[in-house]
Amino acid sequence: MAEAQGELAEEVVAMAAEYLKNGQVVAAASGYAFDELAPDRPEIAPLSILTDGEWSWPSDLSYYVQKYQVGLPEEFLQHAAARGWRVQKLAPEELEEISENM
Repeated sequence: MAEAQGELAEEVVAMAAEYLKNGQVVAAASGYAFDELAPDRPEIAPLSILTDGEWSWPSDLSYYVQKYQVGLPEEFLQHAAARGWRVQKLAPEELEEISENM
């Protein structure tokens, strides 16, 4: 994560972070994510896996994008931009299928 700091273009940081925050929970854990790049390791959020139906990511990724501008795959950025930076709501059956295939 540390090596990816500052790699995301500033003009997409807010849109990408919001897109990531709006993913739907496909799997949840009982623990919390902590800021691995900060010396005092503050708590970020409950740890879960989010999805938009095609891509999946950890729940703390939006935090790292917002705070540290960590880079994201170009394919993901193109995908999110093509959707107008909006995550579409998935049906419960779709979420269950994604969860089973993880």
